Amino acid sequence: MKIFCSKILPILLAILMVLSTVGCQSNGSEKEQYQPIKIEEDPAYSAETLLWAEQTVFSFVLYAYRSLVMDRITEKTEARLKDYAHRICQITVAEPIPEEQYRSVMAQLAVTQDGNPVVNELLALSKGEAGGFASIRSFYLNLIHAFGADHAASMVYEGCLLFYDVRYEKAVERLEEYQYPWYQEDVDTAEAERAAFAAGVGKESFSTLLRFSTAIAELLAVAPESLPQMFSDAEILDMVRRLDVSKIDISQEGWELLLSKTPTLKENPYFEGLMQVFKEGDDISHVAAVMNDAVALLSSVLGDLTSEDLANLRAGEWESLVRAVFSRFDDEDWELFASVTSVSLANEQYSALAESEYGEAYSEYLLSIEQVDLETLCSSIDGENFCQNLFCYLAAICPAISYEVNV
Repeated sequence: MKIFCSKILPILLAILMVLSTVGCQSNGSEKEQYQPIKIEEDPAYSAETLLWAEQTVFSFVLYAYRSLVMDRITEKTEARLKDYAHRICQITVAEPIPEEQYRSVMAQLAVTQDGNPVVNELLALSKGEAGGFASIRSFYLNLIHAFGADHAASMVYEGCLLFYDVRYEKAVERLEEYQYPWYQEDVDTAEAERAAFAAGVGKESFSTLLRFSTAIAELLAVAPESLPQMFSDAEILDMVRRLDVSKIDISQEGWELLLSKTPTLKENPYFEGLMQVFKEGDDISHVAAVMNDAVALLSSVLGDLTSEDLANLRAGEWESLVRAVFSRFDDEDWELFASVTSVSLANEQYSALAESEYGEAYSEYLLSIEQVDLETLCSSIDGENFCQNLFCYLAAICPAISYEVNV
């Protein structure tokens, strides 16, 4: 049960929470001349639908438990999983949508004779296994299409809070049952992470970050040559500007928590090694400290984008695009850029991994990186060597990562 809670429940809850979104507005109460009359609305969903929805969610969670932990289910475990399903459904009906639409969404969670592809892909993701996640993507996009991105992201946030509540409850239960001091550490960790997520991240910031990330991922998934058939420059520009990342205001503790959850891929030992160094050292704190500056700079860049920038993007004219973006930097933008790019990382450890993986080729790459400081970069913005200077400046921040990206 501990394995289930710690590894797969947060992902399951996050996916399941994206169900109830566009709420019905209450008509309020009407008053007669002398006595107020309270108007009670009919339940949003029938008892049959609510029961069916809870059974559907339970079958989804049960299949995940059996796939990850064990096939045998004790009475205590079954009761606990039913409680999870009930609490999930309480969230999904909090802001009702048309009943048939709600049933249609719930039907996507039903477990068939072939299992559940969403669960199977979630399990692979939780184990750090690479592979296609078409079912997860399709499920989430269908929810966004049906219920709206804003509410979908908010429900994911509520799901994460529920996960932290469940995790805390389990930790307290183990401590009370066994009285081992290390279980107190589990309780303290669960409580601290819940507080960091609730106060340090917050619903609006989390929702905005999730909407932006998924929207950009979908946009980048489209081949540049296909964009003209799908969207005009004006439509893309409008979409980008609607992703108002300026609403993202996350504390350093909140960023550290989010960064610590970055998945690793076991099928890529090099990347897994880099992530291990990142998570076990001080680099998470260093990066978290500049994340809000990075968001502020991103907000400024997106707000200044033009149709010509998008035309360069379509044509793959990266140098023209980069020059245009940096040419619009004001003093504040350059200050933000300096803050973000001055982050201190454990490059000796990263480079040791890169040399072990790539040998002499990486050593030659290190020697090829020219030393370019910020003043030199700024002064060369109108020169022919600006993009080369920018490449060297950025590559030096973490050569082990820049080599993986550029080679």
